[in-house]
Amino acid sequence: MKEKKRKTDFRVYGAWNSEREEHWLSRMARKGWHLTAPRGIFYRFVKGEPADVAYRLDYQRPAKGDLKEYLGLFKDAGWEHVDEFGNWHYFRIPTGGGPAPEIHTDPVSKIAMFRRLLGFLGIVGVAVWGPLMTSLVDHGRPHRFWFSIRGFQVAILVFMLYAVVRIALKIRRLKRDRAGEEKK
Repeated sequence: MKEKKRKTDFRVYGAWNSEREEHWLSRMARKGWHLTAPRGIFYRFVKGEPADVAYRLDYQRPAKGDLKEYLGLFKDAGWEHVDEFGNWHYFRIPTGGGPAPEIHTDPVSKIAMFRRLLGFLGIVGVAVWGPLMTSLVDHGRPHRFWFSIRGFQVAILVFMLYAVVRIALKIRRLKRDRAGEEKK
């Protein structure tokens, strides 16, 4: 039996820049490395024949009953659902060397995706901010462990704030592009 070659790669992409991640995954497929499992900043690939494949990402948290319908819509349109990680769904479709199709064919649906992501970041922000604020009220001398936990919480909040600003700017650009298209 022939053993499959596997590879794990490490990459960091911001949610506001999912297009870069999609292009990188497509380049990997052209080299014969096909995504099998995205896991945050780690990506698992299996070696196969090089192929012209477009990858697209969608941030969606369908209700349990709606997941089958959600994935069915993509399947009916020819997309293969590769995997899901943290509400990010990874899809691919062969392009045959032609132009890569889009999942979000209009700015409105892409704006809606980024707004869903902002809503999630808001919930996580409150979950991190609340304990941080209550721990700062403690007037006793904090133990070094708790001090490092606070530092970690602050670092997460700073990164999240950066992400929120970048996503908000992306939404603003999409709205401006949409307005420009409507004027034509």
